Amino acid sequence: MTPLLAKNAALTQRLAEAEATIEALISGQVDAVVDGRSKAPVLLSKAQDALRASEERYRQIVETANEGIWTIDANSITTFMNRRMASMLGYSPEEVIGMPLHSIVSKAEHPKAASNIESGRLGRSEKSESVLIRKDGTELWVSVSSVPRLNSAGEYVGALAMITDRTEHRAAEDALRQSEEQYRQIVETTIDGIITVDRNGQILFANTRLAEMLGYQPQEMVGRPATNFMTPAGQAIAKAAFKRREAGLTDSNDSTFLHRNGSEVTVHVAGTPVLDAKGIHTGSMAVVRDVTERRRMQAQLMVSDRMASVGTLAAGVAHEINNPLAAVMANLDYIAEIVGQLGGSNRSDMSPAMRETWARDGIKAPLDDAREAAERVRFIVRDLKMFSRSPTEELKGPVNVKAVMESSLRMAWNEVRHRARLVKNYGNVPDVDANEARLGQVFLNLIVNAAQAIPEGNAENNEIRVTTQLEGKRVVIEVADTGPGIPPEIINRVFDAFFTTKGVGVGTGLGLAICHRIVMDIGGELTVRSEVGAGTTFRVSLPEAVTEAVSVAPAAIAGGGRRGRILIVDDEEMIIRSLTRILAKEHDVVATVDARKALALCASGEKFDLILCDLMMPVMTGMDLHSEISLLSPEQANAMIFVTGGAFTEKTRSFLSDVPKEHIEKPFNAANLRAIVQRYLR
Repeated sequence: MTPLLAKNAALTQRLAEAEATIEALISGQVDAVVDGRSKAPVLLSKAQDALRASEERYRQIVETANEGIWTIDANSITTFMNRRMASMLGYSPEEVIGMPLHSIVSKAEHPKAASNIESGRLGRSEKSESVLIRKDGTELWVSVSSVPRLNSAGEYVGALAMITDRTEHRAAEDALRQSEEQYRQIVETTIDGIITVDRNGQILFANTRLAEMLGYQPQEMVGRPATNFMTPAGQAIAKAAFKRREAGLTDSNDSTFLHRNGSEVTVHVAGTPVLDAKGIHTGSMAVVRDVTERRRMQAQLMVSDRMASVGTLAAGVAHEINNPLAAVMANLDYIAEIVGQLGGSNRSDMSPAMRETWARDGIKAPLDDAREAAERVRFIVRDLKMFSRSPTEELKGPVNVKAVMESSLRMAWNEVRHRARLVKNYGNVPDVDANEARLGQVFLNLIVNAAQAIPEGNAENNEIRVTTQLEGKRVVIEVADTGPGIPPEIINRVFDAFFTTKGVGVGTGLGLAICHRIVMDIGGELTVRSEVGAGTTFRVSLPEAVTEAVSVAPAAIAGGGRRGRILIVDDEEMIIRSLTRILAKEHDVVATVDARKALALCASGEKFDLILCDLMMPVMTGMDLHSEISLLSPEQANAMIFVTGGAFTEKTRSFLSDVPKEHIEKPFNAANLRAIVQRYLR
């Protein structure tokens, strides 16, 4: 029996005894009562005084009790209700006397009340919650502890109940339930994934959005290590994050999770430690946002801006190509004239030896000039290819800052040359951990901005200075100009998207914003300082590469290697003729412009030591040819080298990278080509 029920039982017993004594005294059944302490008889009047004092004490207890006290008779009619109980219901104690139980108890609670009364008739105490109806019709939620009232014969004569008002407590519980339901709906309908893990990284909870993001049901994830749903790189990031949260730190980072189908999901994770009531770390909670599409769009925007930059410089690039191309054509025309004169009558007086010397001396210089000019074109084309790379090719790695800066300067040279002198001050710096195309995009934007800040026509009195230096473990690149400078009131906005001080049609306002994002993504900083009338300096600080790229010159191939049989496949007749001229003296060459004919040769049993094949061709591509030859003769397929002007489609890039295949970029160097061929024929 609980203390409260024991208290109720004792009180009921005392009240019953008091009522029995009063009845006996009044009826004359007894003349005196015995004092409980002295055991001496007490006269009637004295006993009555003692009884009244006892009644008063119990009345005070009943009336000052914090709980309501309610008694009913055997017919469930109210016989007593203390002021606290009556106040709860909005009545006076006198008003409720004689009121039946069912008029006070809510109709919905009538079956429960009837059951409790029946239990009382059987002598059982009950404890339950119920709903009463106040005088004004509102509901009163109460906790009821009831005990049966029995007469001296042990017969049920009613019940006594102790009532505790639980309305506020019930309202608080309802509010808590509503709040929990509201937060549950928020957690389950949010666009972000939510996950909680214990101290060991085991998943305790995963909301529906996170499960959908990864292709699971929430119950499939609970109980498993969170790292089971991450790539190896993501696992390393998560383990470091868990350690920070054990130390009480919140953090956010980009990571990579794994979808059920094996695809990668790029996410941004914001995590916080979970503490118990004593402040002890018990696990972690994190909000996981899928940023795969956003990263893809950002990458596309960066490429679009890069292409826009190249498009802006198109006229200058065309000029830079036309100049050396003009030199190539002029020198080739001159050489053609010299060769034509070899059989002319005006040289008939020369001996064969003199003619050979005259031709060699007359041809060598223009050939050297033509080759040098063609090299310039090759560099420009290479620079253009670097800037046109798609996001799928943009992996980070050691990058030579000077080489990327030189490419960017060549691209922007036509913008610079008419506005300022170019001063280069390259320090001895290590490679940086970056992406070549994106870093080139940053440099190109900074150079073009510097040039466009200076009016045309006064190049001798203006300067664009490019410097590189090492500061600790950071490589610092600065692009400074002597333009008008940036006013202090707008300098803090130069990295904001769509903010530009250029005229309509000159700038989009995205260039510097994208540059800032690119530099931040590779762990660097892009800052600016400027003084009106003195110029502007943009400063790029990048992390030094952990492992620098080591350039190894190709080993010299000793002459006199074995003669091989080579198949050349290219849809350009000029390329076939060039390759044949380079290789035919040392090897047996078979050439065709049709990949289908090449396949027919291999299918007929012809064997080749090496197959030089163009990648992009009509009707049948080099990729298709490789696939067919792999079925006929895997060893012949392994002997294929692809000669390509560039892998411009997703399919070609994937083909060259999935299973690394050797390829030669056009335009190619004859000596390098011979060296590669000899390596295969060893």
